[in-house]
Amino acid sequence: MHGGPGFKALDSTLFKLMCGQPDSAEEFDWHNLPDGEIQEKVRQTQEEIDVIVSSLGDWIADCGVPGIYSAAPKDMRRIYGQVIKHYIYFRTADMIAQFKDGMNSCGNLWQIVEKNWKVFLPLFTNEQKELTRDDFRALFTICWSEEGSNLREMEEDTIFCWELLLNSVQEKQSTITFKEMLVFITGADCILPLGFPGEPRIEFYTQENRRLPFASTCGMVLFLPRGIQEEEEFTDLLNTALKGYLGF
Repeated sequence: MHGGPGFKALDSTLFKLMCGQPDSAEEFDWHNLPDGEIQEKVRQTQEEIDVIVSSLGDWIADCGVPGIYSAAPKDMRRIYGQVIKHYIYFRTADMIAQFKDGMNSCGNLWQIVEKNWKVFLPLFTNEQKELTRDDFRALFTICWSEEGSNLREMEEDTIFCWELLLNSVQEKQSTITFKEMLVFITGADCILPLGFPGEPRIEFYTQENRRLPFASTCGMVLFLPRGIQEEEEFTDLLNTALKGYLGF
């Protein structure tokens, strides 16, 4: 509603179940369960059927899966999904109902979410795609000096090094990441679902005494030094700025 990054707190499997989508609990990663003891029990459901029934049969039955005692090896994936569904969905049903009621108190918002769950998935879960060079580059407007001027020529040298750095990040040949740069420039670790309130920009300054690149997160402006002609020097300057700043 307010242009922020989204809720991003629900596991995608839980979110789909809450939206009444077909059961996808079999794909759930048991490492995401918060209870270490439950993690270990769920992990053991992937072992031999005889071992599972003898050591965990009663526990699995208490999870609403009495069919464990007559299960065959081919049934274990389905049983795994049922146990997961019990722990992340049925066991917390009262809290989920309260959450939905609260959302629906705002103009039946949860009903809108359920009908358009694919659109809302990135807002409620942390399933964001990895930033690419093209995504990152498209965010920025470059504020050039007058064409043909000495300043413009120096800025073009710097942007050439910038483009080389973006290529290196894309090819994972750099210790810098697009996410790290985005946080440095905007304070956000992802592109906001509704986009940024303004347009991120690249501006320039004349280098004096090796001043490091810097940013204004409020204005979403990255300031780069003019006249950097070597990729290694440019990368070193930006890397030092990124690794050395105190955070947003």
